[in-house]
Amino acid sequence: MSKRNTLQGLPTGMRRGGGGGGGGQGRSQGGIRFGNEPGMRPAGMSLADEEAMEQRMLAGTGNTDKRARHQHDQEVFHTLLRHHDQIQRELTRLPNGIRSLTTSVSPEIVGLLHDHVPAMHHRLEENFGLRFWDPAFPEIFAQREKVRMEVTLVPNGVLVEETSEDPNVVTLIQAHGAVVSLFVQRGFAQAQEISPLPDSYQRVLGG
Repeated sequence: MSKRNTLQGLPTGMRRGGGGGGGGQGRSQGGIRFGNEPGMRPAGMSLADEEAMEQRMLAGTGNTDKRARHQHDQEVFHTLLRHHDQIQRELTRLPNGIRSLTTSVSPEIVGLLHDHVPAMHHRLEENFGLRFWDPAFPEIFAQREKVRMEVTLVPNGVLVEETSEDPNVVTLIQAHGAVVSLFVQRGFAQAQEISPLPDSYQRVLGG
């Protein structure tokens, strides 16, 4: 995979700093309420089950930096979901993948987008998974070596081009891009749902 990042225009105080987000529930930053949403979990999953799954995942890392990063990444994601109505997203299907432009008129939201998108790309590169309960996400991580991703930070958001030479992975990329667009449209309501995989996609994982 390859990556191109442009860090200009990132608001002061929003630069990513190796994690550092614990206990941020309810903090306010420039009019944006930052932090995790209490009880945000997949529909039908109990809070205890969600917490147990996350603890098993983090215990397997043996790395306190990764735990801090995961907490920070989760807080940023929840904050973006909470303020999804301040985000605009244009998705273009390409023959070999997608191109997306995700923007906001809010400098605080732009800062969070500048944090979130490179962080997710980095997690994909190092196979630091998330949303294990949602079939589309483990599949993306399993296929990561076949994904080419370019991330460009622009003054009002993030431009991403995600492609593959494998037609099966192209199908997966396009499905994942559509789900992210639904996150922007519906916020938490969508994030608690399972992301459907197209019938034409050939899974590499069981389930």
